[in-house]
Amino acid sequence: MIVDNKKIEDVKKITVLTVNYNVADNVNKLVKSLSQVKEIIGEIIIIDNNSKDSNQILKNGEIKIIYNKKNLGFSRAVNQGIVKAKEKYILIINPDCYLENTTITTTLELLIKDKKIGAIGGKIKKPNTNKYQFTANNKADFLTGLFEFTNLKKIFPNNRFSKKFWVENLTITKPILVESLCGAYMIIRKKINKTLNLFDERYFLYLEDIDFGNKINLLGYKVVFDPRSEITHVGGKSSNSKYNIVLNEWYISRKKYFKKHLNKFESDILSIIFTLEQLVLTIFQNIFKNHV
Repeated sequence: MIVDNKKIEDVKKITVLTVNYNVADNVNKLVKSLSQVKEIIGEIIIIDNNSKDSNQILKNGEIKIIYNKKNLGFSRAVNQGIVKAKEKYILIINPDCYLENTTITTTLELLIKDKKIGAIGGKIKKPNTNKYQFTANNKADFLTGLFEFTNLKKIFPNNRFSKKFWVENLTITKPILVESLCGAYMIIRKKINKTLNLFDERYFLYLEDIDFGNKINLLGYKVVFDPRSEITHVGGKSSNSKYNIVLNEWYISRKKYFKKHLNKFESDILSIIFTLEQLVLTIFQNIFKNHV
C-alpha cells in the first residue's frame, strides 16, 4: 500500500482510541475493520465506561482496556486515553463506527506533514448507503444556537443559519479549514505547544467536540476537514436504552456551551429558550405516557 509515494510502513503510527458503553459487538467490528490499516496502528485503547458487556470485547496484543467503575461520559473517558496514549497521533473514533477502506491514511499523512494542524477528520458515511452525515462546521453564534440547537430546526430545516453552520457539500473535494469536527471521527495531535490536547471535561456528552475545535483554533492551530477520507457510522448505539438520560445531557450541554462561548446577554436568552423548550417537551412526554 502506498501513501503519497511512500510505503505505509514509513508513515508514523497512531493510537486508536474509542469509548465503550454497552456496545461490545460494535467495538469488535470496529477493531476487526482496523486490520485494513494495521501497519499504521501502534496500539488500540478502549475506555470502558462501566459497561455490562465489557467481558465480550475480544482482546489481542494491540488492545489496552481501561475499566471505569462508573460512566464518566465522553470527554473524561477520551482524556484518559489521550493521557495514556504512547503515540503522537491519536485516532478518536466512535465504537459504532468502522472502516470500509484505507482512506484514513491520506488524512493522517496530511496531519503529519502540517505541524500546525491540531485536529483533522473526514467524511462520515451512513451504513449501506451513499449518504453522509454532517461532520464539519463553522463557528456557532447566537442565531446558530436558536435555529440549529432548538426545535426550530425541525420547523425550518433549510434555514440559512444552519446551512452556514454546517460546512459540507458535494463541491468540496480538497481539505479545507473549519472550526470544529464531529467527535465520531477525528485524528488529533496528542500535544499542542507541548501541552496535552484535551477535551473540556465539563461536558458529559454532546458539544464537547465543537468546543474542542474552538479551543484548537483559539490556540492558533488548524482544524481541517479532509473529504478524501471516510469512516462508516452506525449511530446512536451507546444510548439506545438511555434515551431520557441522553436527552437530559443534550439540554445541559447546550447551556454550558453557549454560556462559555457567547456574551452573557446572548447566552442568558438562549438558556431561557432552552429551558422553556425542555419544559414543553417534558409536558408532552408526560401527556403521551399517560395516554399509552
